[in-house]
Amino acid sequence: MKSISIVLLVLIGLLASVCFSHEILITEKGQKSLERLDKAALQHGEGIQLSCDVCQIGASLLEDFIKKNASLTEIIKGLSDLCIASKEEQPEVCTGILNNYVPIIVDVLIQSDFTPSQLCGYFKICSITGSSESSSISNSFDNEYRQDSFLRPTMKVMEKKSQYKDLTNQEPLVTKFKGNGTIGYILQISDVHFDPDYKVGSNPNCGRPLCCRDGVGAAGPIGHYLCDIPFSTVELIFQHLATLADQLDFIVWTGDNPPHNVWEQSQTQQEMATATLAQVIQKTFPNTPVLPSLGNHEAYPADQYVLPNSQWLLDSLYTYWAPWLDADALELVKERGYYTSLIKPGLRVMSLNTLENDMINFYNLLPTYLKGPNNQSDWMINTLEQAQSNGEKVLIIGHIPCTVKSASTDGWCTMYEQVVDQFSDIIIGQLYGHTHYDQFVVFSDVATHTKPTGMNYIVPSMTTYQNHEPGYRIYEFDYSTNQIVNFYQYHANITEANESGVLNFQLTYSAKELYNMEDLSPTSWTKVANEMKTNSTMFNDYFENLSSSPNKESCDQACQTKWVCQIFGITSSEFDKCYGV
Repeated sequence: MKSISIVLLVLIGLLASVCFSHEILITEKGQKSLERLDKAALQHGEGIQLSCDVCQIGASLLEDFIKKNASLTEIIKGLSDLCIASKEEQPEVCTGILNNYVPIIVDVLIQSDFTPSQLCGYFKICSITGSSESSSISNSFDNEYRQDSFLRPTMKVMEKKSQYKDLTNQEPLVTKFKGNGTIGYILQISDVHFDPDYKVGSNPNCGRPLCCRDGVGAAGPIGHYLCDIPFSTVELIFQHLATLADQLDFIVWTGDNPPHNVWEQSQTQQEMATATLAQVIQKTFPNTPVLPSLGNHEAYPADQYVLPNSQWLLDSLYTYWAPWLDADALELVKERGYYTSLIKPGLRVMSLNTLENDMINFYNLLPTYLKGPNNQSDWMINTLEQAQSNGEKVLIIGHIPCTVKSASTDGWCTMYEQVVDQFSDIIIGQLYGHTHYDQFVVFSDVATHTKPTGMNYIVPSMTTYQNHEPGYRIYEFDYSTNQIVNFYQYHANITEANESGVLNFQLTYSAKELYNMEDLSPTSWTKVANEMKTNSTMFNDYFENLSSSPNKESCDQACQTKWVCQIFGITSSEFDKCYGV
């Protein structure tokens, strides 16, 4: 996502530009670094490239030159000059992003004990050796530093059960199923990202992170592939989804509601996006249970979450999710942003707060942030232990999945992989979004990585932003076995919709038919993924649907290997091992 690159550039700029606002003696080494940075930013009018070299330059400057603290005003001024000179973004974007993120970054830098050079590894800009080799995305810093922030879960926390709610007598959310009693259907929607300021006929190539808001251009009445969708298109989408209401047992809504205007957002705007979509969903499906999850864009600034600063966000979720969750679940949402509910006897859902898995959440760099009682990993384990004791299967839902494409953190994903391994007998699936791509991830045992243990389904986005057709997914579920037995992916063609004025969703594929699978077990998916390594025909079926983009791209052998390794790359080290780095 372009917004991630912008925020990372800000961080690199922070490392590099502090020297401009410090009246200190610059050493010969520092002066050379400064000259290299100046050349990178200004030579031939080209923008700074988000590379290992630039990051190391910034780190070198910070480590070599900072002898005293600079004010936020001085730092933002230095960063603004650098950002504008680099021509990476328009001046108002530079200023807006810096004002939003610099105070947080500075606060984290002051409280943390990591070195600036380690950040280049943490953000996967540099490899384990500090090389600018673009194929390597190792994250050694995250492994050695942030892993301890999770206080590695004990994997046995029943003795702490008194800290958590007893789930034995929880009332089920679904009291009446729409199907024949055995087979039912689940709708998943994700990454709607509607833009209330979308203007028909505006410019989709404005040069800012999000366009179709001013100027003159080809922004169509239904949408444009370079922009977020207008609210009128959201209404058309839900008019279509309303025709499915009699078939759906429940809905999974995995977050990311606001648009990508990260340089000019406000807390009020973020809350309004979630409130608006909640109202639309409730109006469209008044009698259908909804299971929501928190996306990274609901936060303000986007991706930034820490308590108590972010209590406003949890308070708003408590309000907007109230129509669907019981009192115990809502209480936990208000405290932590995650919850568990009983869907029906024998079937439970766990909705996670994956902002703790967000590499761009700078608060996750604080070594004490995830420590202490009642952290999410212990809650996950306790919930799964109770479910296991009660004979329940568990469906996990969340926003940011564990795959390199999602900018997840190795510390969180290592913990998560261990949890999935231990409770693979009761975790029946994981439903996520965030990447805007149509992906799947196979989990295996942490000891040998040879035994399939779980499946993570990542749905494509509803927004068209960055060349995607809007989509949604229907899961076919067997309640007699509590297993996902198939899924159906639907998309609408925005080009045709703009021409006809009609938004027409069509079935793109059925998973079992596309991959000729007997079932959707982790073992079957692992077989498919392994076959994709050498079977170009099968891989091309996957790649064709990956981005649901009207602009079809070719994919050579290196590209094929990278995308297949995304399927196995729950952590960056596992990706690197698959890719041969």
